[in-house]
Amino acid sequence: MNTDNPSAAAMINARLDRLPMSRPIWKLVLMVGLCAWFEIYDIFFTADIGPGRVRSGIFTTSTTNFFGFAGLGAFVAAMFAGLFVGTLLFGQSADRFGRRAVFTGALLWYMAAAALLACQHSAGRIIFFWFLTGIGAGAEIVTIDSYTTELVPPNSRGRSFASLQAIQFSAVPTVALVAWWFVPTAPLGFDGWRWVIWIGCLGAVAVWFIRLGLPESPRWLAQRGRVAEADAIVSRLEHEIVARTGMSLSAPEPHPPLVQERKVSFAEQWQSRYRGRTT
Repeated sequence: MNTDNPSAAAMINARLDRLPMSRPIWKLVLMVGLCAWFEIYDIFFTADIGPGRVRSGIFTTSTTNFFGFAGLGAFVAAMFAGLFVGTLLFGQSADRFGRRAVFTGALLWYMAAAALLACQHSAGRIIFFWFLTGIGAGAEIVTIDSYTTELVPPNSRGRSFASLQAIQFSAVPTVALVAWWFVPTAPLGFDGWRWVIWIGCLGAVAVWFIRLGLPESPRWLAQRGRVAEADAIVSRLEHEIVARTGMSLSAPEPHPPLVQERKVSFAEQWQSRYRGRTT
């Protein structure tokens, strides 16, 4: 492929768009879903381990003042504050550093923060590390969605996201069951709620090896001018699909190039022609 051709990126997109939703692509969706599973696990154990922290004497069931850290409500709020910061500040980093790089880094971030969280004994420290966990999870949420959208052919994105969500949210009843089993106990002398967190961290370590098998988004690579790398990934997908299905692929049909992008100011989105959309 001629990497100097300005339409090379459009050809990469066209080659991906005409791929059938076959086993090789479903395998990638499954791998992404498993990666996201432990992120949902971490987010949803917020409520499940709360009683254990109250029983440990670290938190109280009520909050004495608006900025009080001793109440369980502060622990709950810390995660959502972290999610907000993570999506707001780090969501765009995937456009700069790559989808795979960011959601792999975000995994390490929130896995390390959660592991340290489970070792804390004061409300303030727990809230701090829970906030950091939320930042990593927030950065990962938006990156996984972008990655899936760019990896899957347009006519199969609905099914792909439904499957992705089904895999992710199976973590909710799982973490509830794990918490039901461990929170009332203290295996090896450690509070049960700590075990709930450590189990999630151990699973995230396994997911790390899964992520090593995921390719970078070919569309992102092509947009960044790294067309040769994108071509290698798409060629490998094409070869695997043809080998497994025995069917020949249709010729790619690149879309005409869009109007050249330009940077705009923050105020421009509030002009009359864009104000309705922005609102």
